[in-house]
Amino acid sequence: MREAQRPGHSLIKILIVANVTVFVLQLLLQGAFPTDLLALSSSGFLFKPWTLVTYSFLHSTGQLFHIVVNMLMLYFMGKNLEQILNPRQLGTLFLGCILAGCIVWLAVNWGQAGPQLMGASAGVTGFLVYFCLNRPNEPVTFLLFFVIPVTLKPKWIAWGVFAFEMYNFLSHEIPGTTGTAHSAHLGGMLAAVLFYKFGMGMELRVPEFLRQNRVTRPTSRKKTVRPTQYTVNHGDNDALQREVDRILDKINAKGFGSLTPKEKQTLDQAKDILRR
Repeated sequence: MREAQRPGHSLIKILIVANVTVFVLQLLLQGAFPTDLLALSSSGFLFKPWTLVTYSFLHSTGQLFHIVVNMLMLYFMGKNLEQILNPRQLGTLFLGCILAGCIVWLAVNWGQAGPQLMGASAGVTGFLVYFCLNRPNEPVTFLLFFVIPVTLKPKWIAWGVFAFEMYNFLSHEIPGTTGTAHSAHLGGMLAAVLFYKFGMGMELRVPEFLRQNRVTRPTSRKKTVRPTQYTVNHGDNDALQREVDRILDKINAKGFGSLTPKEKQTLDQAKDILRR
């Protein structure tokens, strides 16, 4: 039996504590803090390969708003993703996003000695996009500027963030009129799309009772039967269980990203119906 994750030791909390701790050290040590040793630069990363990861734990001490927004987004997006991804999968997604972010940023800033990349934004934007792809049509309410409540479908949030980042990348980062690494944000978003699209070993964290109650059906070695799409009557628990089994088989074979919106909705409804 899989051991439950102990309260207070989630990956998201660990990432937030690590980022805040490093930021406090940056403030306290100022010039003595080894920023050049940990931040990513196109001219020095070949001799400091660890900076491909460590850059994501640094933030500019002159921009408090940057780390506050990143940590809030990391908390709220991570809290939702922890419901469908286990810690290893969540860590893989975050690592993939920050690596993709720095690769795109390096491609844009190659050969420039001045710029340094710092911040967890590539991972945060990746989390946001991955969440939106998993729940594209379920309305969510958020506070615009932390004051104005706005309700939107996640898919429109993802498109809005993409348009904002692409516009600023083309009109400000390419001409060199901003210090914000929009290319890294776009790289994180791209990684999230790839993880979702191709699975990459990511699976839905299905409630344990659904796995334990799966119907075992005999299989034939002589003939491979293509899975059948059931028409589910939610008043018939046997039919619903068969549909859940089919969906779980599909997740195991192709990953969670292969599910249709209807299949995701069936899993959500099954959580409540099969508990009765």
